[in-house]
Amino acid sequence: MRAARACVGSRRLSRCFMAGAQYRLIRVCFLNPVRGRVAYLVEKGRLELREEEVRAPRGSEILVRVRGCGICTGDLYAFQGYSVWFSLPAALGHEAVGEVVELGPNATRFKRGDRVAVLGGPGYADYLIVDESNAEPIPSGVAFEHAIGEPLACAVNGVRLAAPRFGDTVAVVGVGFMGLLLVQALSRMGLDRLAAIDVRDDRLKLAEEFGASMSVNPMRDDIRRLAAELGGFDIVIEATGSPKGVDVATQLVRRKGKLCIFSFHPQPVQVDLAAWDAKGLEVLMTNPNRAEDMRLCLRIAMGMLARRVFTMERLITHVWPLSEIQRAFVYAASKPTDYIKGVIAP
Repeated sequence: MRAARACVGSRRLSRCFMAGAQYRLIRVCFLNPVRGRVAYLVEKGRLELREEEVRAPRGSEILVRVRGCGICTGDLYAFQGYSVWFSLPAALGHEAVGEVVELGPNATRFKRGDRVAVLGGPGYADYLIVDESNAEPIPSGVAFEHAIGEPLACAVNGVRLAAPRFGDTVAVVGVGFMGLLLVQALSRMGLDRLAAIDVRDDRLKLAEEFGASMSVNPMRDDIRRLAAELGGFDIVIEATGSPKGVDVATQLVRRKGKLCIFSFHPQPVQVDLAAWDAKGLEVLMTNPNRAEDMRLCLRIAMGMLARRVFTMERLITHVWPLSEIQRAFVYAASKPTDYIKGVIAP
């Protein structure tokens, strides 16, 4: 309560309390330091919560009280000990949403209390600071856990790079969380055929509900025969993170078609270059490293979320508090059948 009393007597600072009790312990007036928890991956299989001081936002930065952060497959790979794009110890989480609680002196896009999806982290934390250009408003009526914008932006980026045209045939190989987002986005593209490929029938059924016109299970369907009968697909997007998925995608794409590698692969993948050469394929990396501007993709994604192109209610299957992040990662890494996407909600 000392931080609250420090604001009393200042008309300008007292306005920070009108937005609700959740701001009372935030360092809105920055007279007393605020501390918050941050989750660090310290070694394979072990996350650790650390309490750290939260600094004031500078320049055009905003201070965000985190209300949710999606569990990314890349973070799970690191948790399982695979080589990823960051080293340990690492403060994780880059799929965050939350409320703006303070503005830097040059920040003008938002006001206190605005709900935002952000690019950046660490998102497995009580607070984070990002430049306002890396945040977008959450559409009205969308719950925090359904508004995690970064994976939506990745799906938008993947489709923009794949660049399907009206009347194209497209296959998405792997319809986990990201693959299902791709299906939702592609279902509005005026395609002649949109196929979902996966080894799980429950995921294929969900893909059909989201707009896939056909589904294929490689465990029982002859992929080569199917490709021959259909003449292959104009565009095949690999979203499995598995070498077998790359092989299936290679078989499905037509001659001179596009093979899009969307997923992150934590281990080296042996590819059939002879098949790529014989088909004269255009092979594209369609991940965020190839993005023209992920901020633009986030803006587009939030608009699509507002128009219900993306429906997240069926995909966010688990929510854990930050205090249970170790248990959450152990559970998510085990790939249970009831799990599609988890969110850590401080």
